Amino acid sequence: MTWNQDRHGLMLTTAFVVLWAAEEALTGLLMARYGLDQIVWMRFVWHIVLLYVLFGRREPSLLWRTQRPLFQLARAAMMVGMPACWVMGVHRGLSPATLMSVFWLSPLMILALARVFLGERASLQVWLAALVACGGVFALTGPHSVPRPLLLVFPLGMALCFSAYVVMTRSLRRERTRTNLFYTGLGVCLLLAPLVPSGWVTPTPLDLGILAAVALLGLGGLFALERLTAAAPVSRTAPLVYLQIPFALGFAWSLEQHDPSLRTLAGVLVTVAVVLYVWTRLRPFRRDPSALATDTGFGGL
Repeated sequence: MTWNQDRHGLMLTTAFVVLWAAEEALTGLLMARYGLDQIVWMRFVWHIVLLYVLFGRREPSLLWRTQRPLFQLARAAMMVGMPACWVMGVHRGLSPATLMSVFWLSPLMILALARVFLGERASLQVWLAALVACGGVFALTGPHSVPRPLLLVFPLGMALCFSAYVVMTRSLRRERTRTNLFYTGLGVCLLLAPLVPSGWVTPTPLDLGILAAVALLGLGGLFALERLTAAAPVSRTAPLVYLQIPFALGFAWSLEQHDPSLRTLAGVLVTVAVVLYVWTRLRPFRRDPSALATDTGFGGL
């Protein structure tokens, strides 16, 4: 693996996790004033506007020309499923810590889905790294009261939606990035449009600015994810997603949304150690034609 490949992968990974963490931190500032469905809908309205300004003014039709429109919209539905599962879980009494602990099974789900639908085979080291990082996350967010088993469907649904979105993004790597991003925004806006009017709260100018910043960060993060999944098989890079956790905690601490503890710091150290191991020992961005994905389950939707 050359230094250029390594540096490119590092930049994409860091951009994705940092922008994702910053977007979530800013979103937290709005949660007390607006419903999550309205926040997500407004964020993706801004997302489409920004896409048009950045990429669509000269040839707007390139935003929506795709060979897989149904697949694109199905992937967008995963972006709605994540916050929907969060809201339903919270309303039924699950704590945010429990929701996030189970959600971070998602890298393991990515590995499994990539094997089934993309034909990517993860090495034993990658599986073990993801398992160790899961333990670190549990230490970071615990201790937990054990919920009723049926309630676990909500955090598991969050994790499955996120994992499916990542794997489906890898499957769309031959489509234009701007098109993939457009359909993500379009699908979310269409799916949430019937729900938003019932709980609508008119945003203040300041909050509109915060929403625009959330959308810009989110668009940047999704762009980095598009390029990250195109740069290497997700069966190699899935454990790198855990790098989001220390950045998310750092933003939360800076905004006084979370208080640090020794247990939290220990969990962060475990997840960072896993990421460093995957990065330095497994070299996820090395070129290996035999590991390239081949669609085996999604077909030509």
